[in-house]
Amino acid sequence: MAQRASTILRRTARDVAGPEPDQPVRTVRRRRALPGSRAVVGGLLVAASAVGLFAAATNSGEGPSHSYVVARQELAAGTRIQATDLVLAPMELAPGVRARVFDNAQVLVGATLVSPLGAGELVQSSAVVARKGEAASRELTFTLDRGRISSGIKQGERADLLATFGTGADAFTTVIVRSALLVGIERPRSSAGGDSGAATVTVAVDDPADALALAHAIQLGKVTLVRSTGAPPLPGVPPTYRTGRT
Repeated sequence: MAQRASTILRRTARDVAGPEPDQPVRTVRRRRALPGSRAVVGGLLVAASAVGLFAAATNSGEGPSHSYVVARQELAAGTRIQATDLVLAPMELAPGVRARVFDNAQVLVGATLVSPLGAGELVQSSAVVARKGEAASRELTFTLDRGRISSGIKQGERADLLATFGTGADAFTTVIVRSALLVGIERPRSSAGGDSGAATVTVAVDDPADALALAHAIQLGKVTLVRSTGAPPLPGVPPTYRTGRT
């Protein structure tokens, strides 16, 4: 009886302490259920849908269908455009932009740039004058004192050109050219970084009579350049202003 009780006590102690160290412990895990047929079919449909969307995106992303004229290299304002200055580049543009650019480089050959262009930059209609098929503008370059140029005026703007003739009581001022295009303006810089001396300006005029009158005024009068960008043009025959006499 005592021996049986001792055996029972040893078995109880062994059960409480757990299995012997050299005996492997077996862990029972629940197996994950395989997906049902409905889940498999759903996954295949999702995959097929993704493939279809990718194919549609690929087909619609074949690239731009139209090309437009851009500068082949950097071009300075005043450049007379040649065919070698331009190249066609494929791109997609909004309708409002397409109305202001070109898809034929030949129509720009011989035009004059009124603003600089970087390599690859679109050539817009506002950047050129006298395109092929249009009346060619006449350009005149001359120097003006700082005080006779509207402050801050930039190339590409419009300007009225006034000329003052005579001196003293006999002096009078007249409008020589209305709304001339300022093709270029170069202001010399002083050592302090400000404008210094006379500026060199280039203007384009369409009327041969305006070119003749301006050349005459440059030689015999004092020309003043007045910004007229956005201002209504002077009506009729350019008025004449006289000082000293009525």
